[in-house]
Amino acid sequence: MDPVMTHMAPVVRDFQIRPATSQDMDRLCELAGQLLSKIHAEGTVKDAQRIFERTMKSSDLGTVLVAEHESGLCGYAYAAYEWRAEFGGETMDVVALFVEEQWRSKGVGRSLVAALLDKARERGIHRISAEVHPGNFAIERTLESTGFDPERRTLWGLRI
Repeated sequence: MDPVMTHMAPVVRDFQIRPATSQDMDRLCELAGQLLSKIHAEGTVKDAQRIFERTMKSSDLGTVLVAEHESGLCGYAYAAYEWRAEFGGETMDVVALFVEEQWRSKGVGRSLVAALLDKARERGIHRISAEVHPGNFAIERTLESTGFDPERRTLWGLRI
């Protein structure tokens, strides 16, 4: 009797994760605009563009990654670096993670987070945080599936 062989189909990703470039700016800002609108942010697309441009020019400020499929960008992640004594040095703060609706639940968000984790490891970062707006269960699931745990802290802010 022949043993039963199981052949698993290779996982094929229809997208790639890469650092954002200046050629991505129009589409990147379009995606950022969708996110800013969704979370009712005070910031504008022009603010996002200024942040992206500055971050892309200085790798010590943070990183901007994009998810790209054959017809264009379908998501992005932006993380900032900060030095904090309480965590022993440089940290990464995941500021924005957005995946276009038709690309959700296809591994894009998880791949963007994984790429951020790789970037953090390359820099010797041992502390990564992400602030999640209440009710954003999709990002909570993505973060949990990549090893993040919710911390119970209260965020205080003052607009000046």
